[in-house]
Amino acid sequence: MVELVAKRYGTAIFELAIESNQVDAIYEQLLWVKEVLTSQDEFVKLLNHPKVGMGHKINMMEDTFGEHVSKDILGLFVIAIRKGREQHLLDIIDYCLEEIDDYKGIAKAYVESASTLSEEQVAAIKNKLEASTKKQVIIHVSVNEDLIGGLVIRIGDRIVDNSIKGKITAITKDLYAVH
Repeated sequence: MVELVAKRYGTAIFELAIESNQVDAIYEQLLWVKEVLTSQDEFVKLLNHPKVGMGHKINMMEDTFGEHVSKDILGLFVIAIRKGREQHLLDIIDYCLEEIDDYKGIAKAYVESASTLSEEQVAAIKNKLEASTKKQVIIHVSVNEDLIGGLVIRIGDRIVDNSIKGKITAITKDLYAVH
């Protein structure tokens, strides 16, 4: 259900961005709204609270975002609230941001390693990912000592687990399958 809602509204925003030739501006506006929603817990709690009336929720959105986003985006947010979809706003924004990234030929890769990677290692991973995806890759690197060694790379809906922890888990599953 969440994916369907996010896809429907996110696609509407994406198509609006294309039709109005405002892809970059809308992308920046959505990033700003996402930042506000992820950093203001009380705002989100009020927005999602069932006892807060629809009119108050719409006023909150207009007061908070009215001067910072286009009327069309604000209008889509208001429609989402009127349809009782306010709890899906972040999913809608994330879906649209992914669509815009794809449209612009950008892929985001999340790389976990057991230890800190050097700049040369990150550059080598980025180059290989760009060659295989034919897209500009933005890499987010994090350290996860639980991996023991190796890497886990997530790009889009694909995951490459070349960690020692992943290999141990796979071997364990194979052993349990034998019994």
